Amino acid sequence: MLVFNKERLVILSVPKTGSTALQAALGDAADLIVRDPPLLKHAPLYRYHRFFKPMLEKFCGPMELVAVIREPLDWMGSWYRYRARPYLSGTENSTEEIDFGTFLTGYMSDPKPPYAEIGAQSKFVARKDGTPGVDHLFAYEEPEHLQRFLEERLERSLVTERLNVSPPRVLDAEAEVIARFRERHKAEFDLWNSARRGNGVSD
Repeated sequence: MLVFNKERLVILSVPKTGSTALQAALGDAADLIVRDPPLLKHAPLYRYHRFFKPMLEKFCGPMELVAVIREPLDWMGSWYRYRARPYLSGTENSTEEIDFGTFLTGYMSDPKPPYAEIGAQSKFVARKDGTPGVDHLFAYEEPEHLQRFLEERLERSLVTERLNVSPPRVLDAEAEVIARFRERHKAEFDLWNSARRGNGVSD
């Protein structure tokens, strides 16, 4: 999470959407950086409202919220690759020994197996009623829109590098599994498509 006092701006760190790269590029300009622990760095909207908003509004004033979301299957693929890293090998959270289709099926199960417990982007940015609660929502696949917005708002250039990149893996899954995932998680795709317009979703 990045907080900019003068600009009244907070960038929420949705996991697997380039938040580490944004922190590296903008850390010197931010007034507050939440790097650790992960539950605070990647605080979703409800946690921001509970723990951060009262403090920031008391001392800084009303803040606008920015978030980036990723195409849902690509987001799942990033998690799948991330959880195949050697340090998770042999644990119940590891995806090292399963294929991508099994990972997607696990995510659609109830209850989910530990390796597929990764939350949802729509819930990360949602109000209590389920509607998006951030002021500016951008698509990970269209970085030029986020870059233009931040450069104008922060009055500085923005150059990011790819950081914290997971190793490549095959992301094949049966067509039936992909179709079921798209149907079951249509809201995730609808939200991502709304962000692709470039100007984000406003309250």
